[in-house]
Amino acid sequence: MDAEICVGVVGLGLAATAHIRGYLSHPQARVLAVCDNDGGRAAAFGEQHGIERVYTSYAELVTDGDLHVIDIATPTFLHAEMTALAAEAGKHIHCEKPFCRSVAEGMAAVQAAKKAGVKLLVGETYVFLSSHMKARELIEDGAIGRPLQIRQRHGAWHRRAQHELHIDAAARAWRLDGAKSGGGRYPWIFDHAVHFFATAEYLMGDTQIDEVYAVAASAGGGPSRGGAEHDPYRTAEVDIPIITWRYADPERQGVWMRAERLNGKYDFMHGFSTTVVGETGIIEVLGEGGHNLLWQGEQQHLVLHREGQETACFRFDEGGDRVWASEISYYGMGHVNQVHHLIEAIRQNSLVRYGGEDGVRAVRCTLAAIRSAQEGRPVPVAEVEESYKAYE
Repeated sequence: MDAEICVGVVGLGLAATAHIRGYLSHPQARVLAVCDNDGGRAAAFGEQHGIERVYTSYAELVTDGDLHVIDIATPTFLHAEMTALAAEAGKHIHCEKPFCRSVAEGMAAVQAAKKAGVKLLVGETYVFLSSHMKARELIEDGAIGRPLQIRQRHGAWHRRAQHELHIDAAARAWRLDGAKSGGGRYPWIFDHAVHFFATAEYLMGDTQIDEVYAVAASAGGGPSRGGAEHDPYRTAEVDIPIITWRYADPERQGVWMRAERLNGKYDFMHGFSTTVVGETGIIEVLGEGGHNLLWQGEQQHLVLHREGQETACFRFDEGGDRVWASEISYYGMGHVNQVHHLIEAIRQNSLVRYGGEDGVRAVRCTLAAIRSAQEGRPVPVAEVEESYKAYE
């Protein structure tokens, strides 16, 4: 397909701001329309980016006959329904994560896309980060032997003094609603753990996680704390600071650990980072908001240690992040890579790297973590029923 691919974007918050750069920087893509239920925001966004058509009705946007792609950057509770409507209208879809709130909700949207024969990409930017893609390449090339263990570390995300945000915490308050966020008592973990599980499978060569165990902790009655300044989150009564898992391959396992200001713990490592342990080496790699990965006193983005060989270091200098005080370009090249991948998949009629079923699987793993925290036991991912939800 060599013709121009026209896009309509719905939900003009933080994610849309990141997505728009991907479309505007691809020579075959054009953002023709934007949509938001806040008419003033939609008009301002359209004027800022030179976009011709402005809608406040999703029904009107999705039936615009000139559009080939609908980019869904709305709150989580709207994702599956909007995906199905876009598919029924014959549009390709780019939908933000978390893709759905339950397996049943997500699979209904997946089936709608399959029936319509349209592309469906779930916006799991962690698998489109240059640092993570390089780690995957090294692993596939055998640099560390068979990968056997994943260790993820979550420290504080620090916002840049000069950032590119046009939306505040109040506009994101839906994230605290148990039903709208999908997370029930655990809205933070539902919003973010899909990233962690997606990365854990991606860097393990797509080996699936089989069982999850989440360690819950009480807040302890201390003063309420906030996380990132543009997020509405405050100290939760119940926190999940540690999640462990094992893969379908019994030799492989993983752990995620969180220590940051929102849960009252300290880590000098900023943002998200991952260590992949193999038979003959390890990879340490930064993700979203990542900083303070050092080797011989110098900041690195990926470090490869191999048995009997010299350590190799890699950097991905892509202009840094537009929100976080980090050289890893998450709100930047991560989203650009993701958008360009979808446009090329449409043009070449190829498979997308991270589709609807992948997005549903990450949600299923996250629901297993929430159930584990609630019940105090390991939970097999397959045990999470299609109808199970974390909220009432």
